[in-house]
Amino acid sequence: ILSNSRLTNNVLDYINNSQGVIMFLNMRSAVLQGISNINFLNWSFNNPLKAGIAFANQGQYWKDFMMLMNSDYLVDRRQGLRININEAEIANAAATSKNKAKAAVSWIIQKGYAPTTFMDSFAIASGGATFYRNRVNDLMKNEGLSEEAANQKAMEEFREIAEKTQQSSRPDKISAQQAGDLGRIVLAFANTPMQYNRLINKATLDLVNGRGDYKSNISKIIYYGVVQNLIFNSLQQAAFALGFGDDETDEEKEKKYLDILNGSLDSILRGTGVGGTAIYALKNVIMDVYERSERSRPEYVDAVWEVA
Repeated sequence: ILSNSRLTNNVLDYINNSQGVIMFLNMRSAVLQGISNINFLNWSFNNPLKAGIAFANQGQYWKDFMMLMNSDYLVDRRQGLRININEAEIANAAATSKNKAKAAVSWIIQKGYAPTTFMDSFAIASGGATFYRNRVNDLMKNEGLSEEAANQKAMEEFREIAEKTQQSSRPDKISAQQAGDLGRIVLAFANTPMQYNRLINKATLDLVNGRGDYKSNISKIIYYGVVQNLIFNSLQQAAFALGFGDDETDEEKEKKYLDILNGSLDSILRGTGVGGTAIYALKNVIMDVYERSERSRPEYVDAVWEVA
């Protein structure tokens, strides 16, 4: 997506590449991608019990895992960086730019996404393997489909769930705000919370209007609004280490818990778009100023950077 302004395009290229530097061989990002493999669970044919039974059949499970991992969909997703709009533009610049220096820089940055893209595919394939197998069996048993037809339909449904619940640069998964020049700067790294907020919103509307299975709708609201949000922010804050050893004081542990809750709220706010991001920024500036005011010799100069 290009602006009509050459200067604007240059700034957006700079923003894209700066994000690429942050993500270059970013192992924390890679690890965090892995928690999304449970997005494929549901309350019907791939409920936790049935998913566990499918996983226990190790021969079939790993056969399905490798089939999905090497499918055209996941290979294309890895090679094209089809995760969010900024990464997709880096990959596009590497492949199509007539500016050789720009293409070379973009190519190098693109390669730095390898750990994140691999774990993205690993999460989709590992979670999707039980979904795929159980859906094939369900379609053959309950809808009378042939094995070939069931395989095709299960693959289509697998891809659709992956696009809904994972980060995606597919046009219908990107909002007008994200595609705009302002959104590509302000909403950087907000692709996942925005997709999750859309899932929460749809599940809420379906629940209110009596559409679909109420258990699935409630579980989506709880999972995407609270559970995965807390898991993600707990891993970011390394809170998994809180239960091991006595190296941290009670005050430090309390601060880490508060940081988890604050990070979870930030994710929800940023997922609402530019307006929510503005509230998120203002809230954090106020919190920073208040924290500084508690010090014996408060200095507020650095608080200005929180605005930026």
